[in-house]
Amino acid sequence: MLVSLKWLRDYVDCSLPPEEIAEKLTMAGLEVESVSPAGPDFSGVVVARIESVTPHPNADRLSLCEVTTGDEVYRVVCGAPNIGAGDVVPLAKVGAVIPGGYTIRHSTIRGEASDGMLCSEEELGIGDDATGIMQLDRSLPLGEDLQQALDLEDVVLDVAITPNRPDCLSMLGIAREVSLLTGADLRYPDSSCDETGDDIHGTTSVEIQSPRLCPRYTARLIRNVHVGPSPSWMRVRLEAVGLRSINNVVDITNFIMMEYGQPLHAFDFSFLEEGRIVVRGASEGENFQSLDEKMHILAKDTLMICDGVKPVAIAGIMGGLNSEVRDETDTIMLESAYFNPTSIRKASRTMGMSTDAAFRFERGVDPGGVIPALNRAAKLMAELSGGSVAKGHIDEYPRKIAPPEAITLRIEKAEEILGLPLDASSIQQILRHLEMTVRDEGDGILLVTPPTFRGDVTREIDLVEEIARIEGYE
Repeated sequence: MLVSLKWLRDYVDCSLPPEEIAEKLTMAGLEVESVSPAGPDFSGVVVARIESVTPHPNADRLSLCEVTTGDEVYRVVCGAPNIGAGDVVPLAKVGAVIPGGYTIRHSTIRGEASDGMLCSEEELGIGDDATGIMQLDRSLPLGEDLQQALDLEDVVLDVAITPNRPDCLSMLGIAREVSLLTGADLRYPDSSCDETGDDIHGTTSVEIQSPRLCPRYTARLIRNVHVGPSPSWMRVRLEAVGLRSINNVVDITNFIMMEYGQPLHAFDFSFLEEGRIVVRGASEGENFQSLDEKMHILAKDTLMICDGVKPVAIAGIMGGLNSEVRDETDTIMLESAYFNPTSIRKASRTMGMSTDAAFRFERGVDPGGVIPALNRAAKLMAELSGGSVAKGHIDEYPRKIAPPEAITLRIEKAEEILGLPLDASSIQQILRHLEMTVRDEGDGILLVTPPTFRGDVTREIDLVEEIARIEGYE
């Protein structure tokens, strides 16, 4: 699990150096295998404003730009079509180094001097857009180093997550641990979303034919979306943890997967025949083409997400080409579900498809986090795509997952196991900080109920282990 400290600090105010955070996580049972600086591989690039653009006298497709950094004016030859006076852009000054090891030098292009280079996202290694010069926010201070202006510098922790801690396969999961270990305040993201227009139940429906394999399936409808690039803050966060930015809609599903640990899927609603979802097992030998353009011959009972006629996704693993989000997509059907971990593990191994989503589903996602993740994603889609969230949401839950049972914790027994005197009030504080419900029964006995995201805590000894790791194994 790659953890961006910049992203982590969106949820927990921790000013400790990265190495100290890594040490605390490791001593609490989450081994940090490496601490690495992260960020684009360039230097000498600053924020600049184009003062004027005139045609190059000796080349039809080139322009002469007067560019200012606030205290100095540069003359730059540029071939991009998307520039104009007033644009704020990245300027690689003479001596700057950009990805690929290229050093910017003074040059003469078709008889005109050029003292620098205006850069695209791709040339700076901070995005895939190579169609023109990167357009910056006009409020950025001229002359400031671009990495500082865009807050691109970061540190990434590589955390080894044991199979029993799927709750830590998320930024919020790691943030909870850091909050507990450092005493820093924890902030959950806002998952409230404004709803408008017709109710979703009048437009679409979900039918679960295999409740053992899919105990819960929830969905929202987002209309009038405009598919396009994601904002830089989202692209930077995704790329820091090894995910490539695709577009604002798909990026949001990946962002929420990393934020909550809950994989989501976005369907182009116009491609769902009969306008509905059916969750069923595949027929033996049924064919399906996934998003990676590979054709799969499905084994019987492989869990599939279908519309009223055909399969549109391999549940919990990968979507299909026949319903992917395109530039023209207008309406999104957004999925957030809980799938049987054993079913996803078997299908993933059989088909040789190891995806980030499957990795989380086969270890067990939080059944109580399905709706918050759905709402958070819908909120972001409305904000970043200009869409509107339909009223209501679908929550098909035919096979209820039992909430965690209360566990009796004997303080005397915990002291005997750990060989340490334990204070009842501090134990309660630790457990409550772990978001467990604690009731003091008197006589040194506590009744403790774990949260839904801690499926690994089922016995008294599990609670003792939690106390030990937070008090400090050392």
